Amino acid sequence: MKPRKQILSILVVLILLCTVQFALAQKAWMKVSESEWQAHFSDIFFVDAQHGWIVGSNSTILHTTDGGMTWNKQPSQPLPFDIVLKKVRFIDTQTGWVVGDDGMVLKTTDGGQTWMKKNTGTFTALLGVSFADEQHGWASGDGGLIISTKNGGTTWTKQEIDTNNTIEGIDFVSSTVGWAAGGGGTLLHTKDGGETWEFQTSATVNTLDAISMLSDTVGWAVGAGGAIVATVDGSNWAVQESSVPNSNGMPEPVWDVHFADQKVGIAAAEFGVILRTTDGGASWAPLDPRPVASRLQGIHMLSPTEAWMVGNDATILHSTDGGDTWDVVSSSSHLRSVYFHDDKLGWAVGLSGSVIHTNDSGETWNPQISGNVFELFGVGFVDANKGYIVGSNAALAETLDGGKTWHGVSDPGDEGHGTAKRIQFEGMMSWRSAMGSYGLNFGTPTHAWAVGETGRLMATTDAGETWIGQDMDPMMTGAGFNNLYGVHFVNDKVGWIVGDAGTIAQTMDGGQTWSSILQGPKLNDVYAINEQTAWIAGEQGAIMATTDGGATWIEQTVPTQANLNAILFRDANEGWAAGQYGTILHTTDGGVTWLMQESPTNSDLWDLVQTPSGTVWAIGDSTTIIRY
Repeated sequence: MKPRKQILSILVVLILLCTVQFALAQKAWMKVSESEWQAHFSDIFFVDAQHGWIVGSNSTILHTTDGGMTWNKQPSQPLPFDIVLKKVRFIDTQTGWVVGDDGMVLKTTDGGQTWMKKNTGTFTALLGVSFADEQHGWASGDGGLIISTKNGGTTWTKQEIDTNNTIEGIDFVSSTVGWAAGGGGTLLHTKDGGETWEFQTSATVNTLDAISMLSDTVGWAVGAGGAIVATVDGSNWAVQESSVPNSNGMPEPVWDVHFADQKVGIAAAEFGVILRTTDGGASWAPLDPRPVASRLQGIHMLSPTEAWMVGNDATILHSTDGGDTWDVVSSSSHLRSVYFHDDKLGWAVGLSGSVIHTNDSGETWNPQISGNVFELFGVGFVDANKGYIVGSNAALAETLDGGKTWHGVSDPGDEGHGTAKRIQFEGMMSWRSAMGSYGLNFGTPTHAWAVGETGRLMATTDAGETWIGQDMDPMMTGAGFNNLYGVHFVNDKVGWIVGDAGTIAQTMDGGQTWSSILQGPKLNDVYAINEQTAWIAGEQGAIMATTDGGATWIEQTVPTQANLNAILFRDANEGWAAGQYGTILHTTDGGVTWLMQESPTNSDLWDLVQTPSGTVWAIGDSTTIIRY
């Protein structure tokens, strides 16, 4: 029996060791979410129904051989430079070209497995490219630049055109006949391969950002201010009514257009706007709701029913019903703020109007429609149903049903005239009603403060029903005109705000009076555990602490020069800071010593939050969500 007891004891010890090791393993930052592609996509092109390419920032080239079911990065080894690639064109499944910044032209003859850099003789950004066949091609760009090649891109020659306007788009239907479009409504036409270019009247003064010719007579050009112009004879252009929305008070720019035939076309625009026509552009209508709110930059129609679209924030969209509905193949949110109401319910917000929500303790995150296309920087809730979001362009959104629906409280076209009745900036501060907000914090369920552009500060004492402007710099120290980024209240009376030029301001009476100082670099976040003890994080690894209610701030020693965007403390001893390049710092002695932590991401981190049970969350660029 003795050996059995020994074996049993050994098993118990092993189980305990495994349990301890498992527990220790859990004490690490774990990645919950991060976008596969960390780039803005500029263009998409299919040579047939199966073979397509996408290009974008960070020298990104993606390729599909199965009709978009999977996308793989090209080449297998990263390109030895980091630039924005603007346009891509292929003439068959093997031969293609990509153009971009710094006069970049890349060519492949093996379907993109390898890319060869070509000498263009220019460092001017190239914005458009067109190839009529394997030998004849053109590229266009800044400063009225058009270059051409007659040997497949091996050598390039500058063509003479009588304008310095940027040539944004270029399209040839043969080796001799082509068009170019650009700044100031410029439209150019050639019948001899670009040896000579003639101006055509575009009927608009808006910059034309793209041109798409269906034949040698039929084509469209699109651009700023919602401009769409069309020709049916290759010479005369007429304005078409785009019907673009005015999300920020101005018509959205239209960035690209493509037609499947003379009737069915789709255009890609700002703020996720998708325009469609089925009558050759006689009428255009925007899709509602928008599948994303990011800038859409490239569109390719394979048929009257199938279309692909790409844009900022790694956006890839696919439609099989002529653009009536779109599948979001890829999209990333650059998250800026996160809030947990309890252990289960959480929200994160970010750029391009992004809102994502979890109701299962962060295991899954699902998008919510914010009804907003601007940058969202702060989120907080009164209770499980009633919440608020703040952002640029004076954005203030409200939900009464846990985010199932959001509606605007502010007026994006206010311009400081006080048209949003629930937001009140009086007297000398009235102009601040038109400014954006960069941070939001609830000191109690009914008391909250939002801070932002040029000293913007507003507060609610009635759970968000009204928001009243406050003056955080009545002594005119200059701090009142600095951008404010961080705000934290410990109750309904005591709080701090921080911002540009080392701005630190404190109130002991709910914001009726403020004391302000300017100390140190740009400060991004502040966190307090009581009325006396608080920490601040900022640029170049700055962390400062106070234990006397803000009378003095002491710089703490930090092992990084990375910009720190967020700071959070569990208690007087244990705290976290996070920021640039996925930097995570940890202290267990109140910040006397900070240690660098192993981070599961290289994406910039922007906010930290702790749930009631003690889980710490961090969010950042490229839909990065991590937890500890």
